[in-house]
Amino acid sequence: MRSENSNRIRVAVPVPLREPLTYRVPRSIRGEVQAGVRVLVPLQVRKAVGYVLGEAGDEGPRDLKDVLDVLDPEPVFPESMVPFFEWLADYYLYPVGRLIEGALPGGLTAGPPRRARLTEKGMRYLDRLPYRCEERDLLQWLRDHPEGRPPVPHSKVLELEKEGLLRLERPAPRRLPGPTTERFVRIREGLDLHSFLNSGEKPLRARDERAFLEAVARQGSVAVRELRARFPTMAYLVRKWRKKGILEVLERASYRNPAGEILRPVPVPEKLYGQQERALGEISSRLKRGGFCAFLLHGVTGSGKTEVYYRAALRALEAGRQVIVMVPEIALAVYMEGIFRSRLGDRVTLYHSALGGAERRDQWIRMARGDVDLVVGARSAVFAPFDRLGLIIVDEEHDESYKQEDGIRYHARDAAVMRAKMAHAVVVLGSGTPSVQSVHNGLTGRYRLISMPHRIEKRPPPQVEVVNMKDLPPDAEGRGMISPVLREALARNLEQGFQSMLFLNRRGYHRLFVCPSCGKSVQCPNCDVALTHHFHGEALVCHYCGFSAPARMLCPHCSCGRLRSYGFGTEKLESGLAGLFPEARVARMDADSTRRKGSAMEILKRFGTGQIDILVGTQMITKGFDFPRVTLVGIVSADLSLAFPDFRAAERTFQILSQVAGRAGRGENKGRVIIQTFNPDHYAVQAAVAHDYKTFLEKELGLREELGYPPFRHLACLTFLGNSEGRTETFAELVGRGIREILAGWRKRGSQIQILGPVESPVGRLKGKYRRQILLKARNSGLMRHLILSVEERYGRRPEARGVRLIVDVDPYQMT
Repeated sequence: MRSENSNRIRVAVPVPLREPLTYRVPRSIRGEVQAGVRVLVPLQVRKAVGYVLGEAGDEGPRDLKDVLDVLDPEPVFPESMVPFFEWLADYYLYPVGRLIEGALPGGLTAGPPRRARLTEKGMRYLDRLPYRCEERDLLQWLRDHPEGRPPVPHSKVLELEKEGLLRLERPAPRRLPGPTTERFVRIREGLDLHSFLNSGEKPLRARDERAFLEAVARQGSVAVRELRARFPTMAYLVRKWRKKGILEVLERASYRNPAGEILRPVPVPEKLYGQQERALGEISSRLKRGGFCAFLLHGVTGSGKTEVYYRAALRALEAGRQVIVMVPEIALAVYMEGIFRSRLGDRVTLYHSALGGAERRDQWIRMARGDVDLVVGARSAVFAPFDRLGLIIVDEEHDESYKQEDGIRYHARDAAVMRAKMAHAVVVLGSGTPSVQSVHNGLTGRYRLISMPHRIEKRPPPQVEVVNMKDLPPDAEGRGMISPVLREALARNLEQGFQSMLFLNRRGYHRLFVCPSCGKSVQCPNCDVALTHHFHGEALVCHYCGFSAPARMLCPHCSCGRLRSYGFGTEKLESGLAGLFPEARVARMDADSTRRKGSAMEILKRFGTGQIDILVGTQMITKGFDFPRVTLVGIVSADLSLAFPDFRAAERTFQILSQVAGRAGRGENKGRVIIQTFNPDHYAVQAAVAHDYKTFLEKELGLREELGYPPFRHLACLTFLGNSEGRTETFAELVGRGIREILAGWRKRGSQIQILGPVESPVGRLKGKYRRQILLKARNSGLMRHLILSVEERYGRRPEARGVRLIVDVDPYQMT
């Protein structure tokens, strides 16, 4: 859309409105307006930044407000992405303006508030909050720094503003920032430097003068900063030879480079194995024909999926198309980007939420301008502003990290499928343990199934052993953490010079502290959860809200000073291993040990180069990494994921066990996996031990169909949050009754939707907010979303809704 005749446009403004607004474009700026640019528009009594979606029809009101200014000379996203944004907003019931704002990197959005000042209500609320909780710390910071920018995500600030606790003062809108520039030096175009140097006409007096000119000629153009490091007299030489007409100095755009690190060289195989050839052939054939197609690539761990990804991406690039490669973890994104960049060079970039604001903005601009053709990233990479999109690869498509749990609660895998469909592109969903939902889509014809059932080089799957922890005597050494079988296997692996990985999906040192006098555990004052003991810092920490208290504290219930610790996490496991094997080099990889930027890659690099013997970690270590010298994997507690009150608990357990087991035996030496569990007969554990995905799938699909869960039903979770338990419960009950009344009025249509609740959430209080929830099950997702919109319209402005926030999660994963 770029027409000087367009005088009515649709603008998405980042406010809580479901639909875009219509504005009139003054004749003086009509030539500058196009889809994807930011514009400054009036909104009630203030000015706001909005995003142009396209032309508006002639119908509608005539007394429109004028667009005040166009902020960008070129779009910040292509027009082809507008239908994708609108589909996401409609499906996930989220304001389209806020969706686009969340998709764009900082610097291209409407901008966070410059100041956030506490209101009188906020001051009173601060006085009532308990000591040392995250919300109190934030409000105190805002009170003490009225001129500062809030040190928390923008979504948290908006939540506090909505509750009336603070008032935002927004900055003036900024125009699209350009890249930084860098000075380069080159030989003047058309000059033969070799002939000039040998002519003897110009004496070369300065030290290294000939080497300087030859270096510039050899590289074509050289950055001034690089020459300065190599030649001490660089400034003099540039001035001299520029004045004589031999050199030219020019400025070029310089983008910050967030490139990942190549952990170790990845050899390029001379030829593919048969199953790789067949998989690549199917994908390449579809790329050549063009049009949308969704593939589900089911390849066991170690089957060579990454090489298929790379070659499929190369086919798309050779056809002039662009490629998005998505992985579930940021550390894996950095690792994967290094693999692709080692072969494709600067055509590849890295994009994820942990990059600095300037880095993200620079990479976004490079993608929008077509300077790169392939991006590797986590879930936010699905928003890459490519206009020639030909292929999307979603590795480890089963992983729950693809589901966003705040803001717009989208699933990046499902969003990738829809974006590929709208772009007439190919999408490849790959996994060694595909999600039940994706396999069902393959069985029903929505996806095309490709199977890679064997490891490359005919490597056998790892030998899996189960240790039934119930068989160990209650007082046996290692009953709770490291069994004798696992300890012996670790010792043997160390003697043979191989590496081991131990998986435990729980952070911290002790799981909880209990008072022996009153029998109560030490709970978070803001959440209905026990505090976890962290040895480093000697603190009891809430993993939900961040509250911390000294580990050497009295019982908050009876003031007893003899608290007892129970359970263990990755910290205690690391410490225990150091005690058992003092000569071993042990490291830990979890959310606590990788807080510093680049720390995850440091750990992986040390492990990849053999500087770590035993790596302890949470789910961060389970995905996609290839370390040939790992021959032993220990799963310390296979039961943690089974304990969740979630219909996906068995699926999650099977996937985790299979994925972790897949890290063993990826080199020339055979792998061994030891699973410690108190539930050895559970069908998910049995199937993982036998590497039997088919049996697990049949069992799980039967249970899901019988109980009415995905993929046979669609779900939506309505969560009610409030400071007052009574008001929260009252509003949830009101909405629950309203839903039942609406469904009764719909008669036959209403029978297609089932309502469960309202009930207290599994975690009844979180970050100081009381929580209730309603679960909806429906055969038709469109009808379910229509019901939710009807409920919001009917009850959103009722007096009972004051002080209570309603969060809608379509296709929920975490219902805690």
